[in-house]
Amino acid sequence: MRRIIFFFLSSFFTTCFAFEKIPTQELLLNYLENDIELQNLTLEAKSAALSLDYAKVSNGFDVTISSGSVLLNLNDDGTKLSATPSVKMSLPQASGLGISAQTDLLLEGDSREVSDSSISAEIDLISTTTLARKVSLLKAERSYQESLRSLQKRAYEAEIEFYTELEDLLSSIKILIKAEQTLYSDTIDFDSVKAQGYSESSSTYRLAQMQVLSDKHSVESYLRELIRDYVIFYKKCGYDISLEVNLDYLQLIPDDFEKCQAVNVQDFEKSSYSKIEEALWTNKINSMERRTNSIFTLSANSGYTFDNSSTDSDTVDAGLSAAFSGLSVNAGISLPVSSSSSPAISMGFALSPSTFKKNSIEKKQASIAEEEELLDIQNAEYEYETYLVTAEQNLESILWESQTAKENYEMYSKLADDLEAWYKMGIVTESEYLSAKTNAEMYQVEILMDMLEIIIYNDEIKSNFVTLEENEA
Repeated sequence: MRRIIFFFLSSFFTTCFAFEKIPTQELLLNYLENDIELQNLTLEAKSAALSLDYAKVSNGFDVTISSGSVLLNLNDDGTKLSATPSVKMSLPQASGLGISAQTDLLLEGDSREVSDSSISAEIDLISTTTLARKVSLLKAERSYQESLRSLQKRAYEAEIEFYTELEDLLSSIKILIKAEQTLYSDTIDFDSVKAQGYSESSSTYRLAQMQVLSDKHSVESYLRELIRDYVIFYKKCGYDISLEVNLDYLQLIPDDFEKCQAVNVQDFEKSSYSKIEEALWTNKINSMERRTNSIFTLSANSGYTFDNSSTDSDTVDAGLSAAFSGLSVNAGISLPVSSSSSPAISMGFALSPSTFKKNSIEKKQASIAEEEELLDIQNAEYEYETYLVTAEQNLESILWESQTAKENYEMYSKLADDLEAWYKMGIVTESEYLSAKTNAEMYQVEILMDMLEIIIYNDEIKSNFVTLEENEA
């Protein structure tokens, strides 16, 4: 299946030829290659992969080099250039660690003056930055994962559509066989009327004759419909074919179906049922996201400033900033290296009373959202139990019909062999022999249809579960 999902041709061609049976797997591959929705989902998966790479870069190590504001003065006294170059580095995965360095540079004539040069580091002591980064990456990974799942699910759906169309064609063949059975049965009745000596002008003779002619017309009509449907089906698979009305329709029956065993729905992990997995994921990521809305944060910074203009000396700098709901405070100190200078202290605060009320409301909303997510998990588990019963009952019905078709085929096949021998001996009529033969053919087609039902059943089961690799991703 994965080979089929990810293999698409850049262009598609059709081939015109007199009818020649194409291997079913080749028809399936071409059918999937021509599926526009699969092609669109393939592009979406590629786009999601790029978005994931972008998110990894955005949430990883970053360096910014800046010249700052550059001022250039040209006058008669000479050239004057001032700038504030800086370098900033951040490492979000290390508790929001940030390192920066900057300086004030003045070039005037042949002289150069450097002041307020500093290097500092900042780190979150109590913060949700790291968790928020993780949530962002997990969402990006999930988006990519879901794009692949959508692609795989569509591949299963397209394969089901292919086999359903093929099954419909076999069903049409069954209808045609039944029409032939009716023709043979009415032909036997007509032969009986003729054997009883009815004249060609009698109503009994003419009604029996008209019934046979009507049956022949029905057979031809069903055959034309079958040919039309086959031509359309092959066109969907990328082939242009032509079929003659006098074609032996039994040649259209595929003979390369691979018998496969029905999957056991109980073999799939309950947690990998797509609706349960989705509900669990939603609760997990939303719970993490709710934890990022912390009402208390604390961060610290430290650094060294060369020739600090606030103290006229080199200083060692340190500071703290904290926020609690609607209140934020910060404080900093610059300690001069020279004993002749005094330290510089800075502080400030901000208060937003409405933030306290909004945080209280958000907390209640988060609690309700948590309860809703838990209900979604319970509902998904209930749907899973119902799905198990439905799947097992459907499989039981398919297997019973398959076994019945095999038994009937064996019975009618043996009867057809016997009647063929008796027909050659002149004991039974050709119509009687052909009636038994078409019965055997009808159940032979039924066996093939039941094989397709197993394939469709397997695809439907697999499409409702995520694979182990995906579940662990």
